[in-house]
Amino acid sequence: MGVKLMPKEDVIRMFSRVDEAMPDTSVIRRKFLNCPYGEDPRQILDIYLPNEGAGPFPVVFFLHGGAWMSGAPGDAQMAPFIKGTERGYAFVSVGYRLVPHVRYPDNLFDVRCALRWVADNADTYLLDTSRTALAGASAGAQLALMAAFTAGVPAFDDAPGARTCEIRAVVDQFGPSEFLRKHAQFDESGYPRADDPESEEKSAVDIMLGARLEAVPNLARFISPLDNVHPGVPPTFIMHGRYDPVVPYQQSVELFEKINAVAGPGRSELWISEEFLHADPGFAGEEGVERIFTFLDKYLK
Repeated sequence: MGVKLMPKEDVIRMFSRVDEAMPDTSVIRRKFLNCPYGEDPRQILDIYLPNEGAGPFPVVFFLHGGAWMSGAPGDAQMAPFIKGTERGYAFVSVGYRLVPHVRYPDNLFDVRCALRWVADNADTYLLDTSRTALAGASAGAQLALMAAFTAGVPAFDDAPGARTCEIRAVVDQFGPSEFLRKHAQFDESGYPRADDPESEEKSAVDIMLGARLEAVPNLARFISPLDNVHPGVPPTFIMHGRYDPVVPYQQSVELFEKINAVAGPGRSELWISEEFLHADPGFAGEEGVERIFTFLDKYLK
């Protein structure tokens, strides 16, 4: 079976549709934008609160995608999660330093730093740090999963023992969970992919690590959520499109199965869309939002 590549124009069109879901944030009256949690200009976060209520509110943190190399807190990717402000949730969209200006795990440490900053400033912004969830899209989902799955693990913590937020749940939107088998999984499904496996160009993962992953395969254990599943991982809701050409859908299926096998049945939930592709605005539609908050309500309300 030959490799099926998605035409470049279709890839461009797929990603350009993200802005279709951009929400109107002007209706949210209580918001605090560009709050610095570190010294770098990209270490900022945006806080949105429900228009009514004295709080403290449960918090949904969001990490944008962009192959770890692009994106910002105000991206349209946040669309399904910011709608939580209509349901009594605070929403925090987190920026982080981008590759190649930093390497992994500096971007993961940024997530931890943002969680600590929110914990230290929770009273000011009416946030309940005992009821928080991490969510992310694509590369941001990988960071969200790793931050949640490795909480309390010294090797993944740049400030052990510091006050932080209690992550009770995770929402993973089409995030990569295992990096070495990506093209083998596309081979298995026969579905079109955006990246040519024969290309000599460095992948986004190679750039993030500063080395060809195939040359240092043991490093995959330190970036792959699948390899960091343990009995205490938070409940995890996974969303993916079956025909996603960027991250094969099997990544989410295998993560779902491993979480439930290791942490117990029901610890993970999975929605495979037969319609939506990668970063598809359809995930911000009524069904997607309802699925997200039905899941979050179980653990944060």
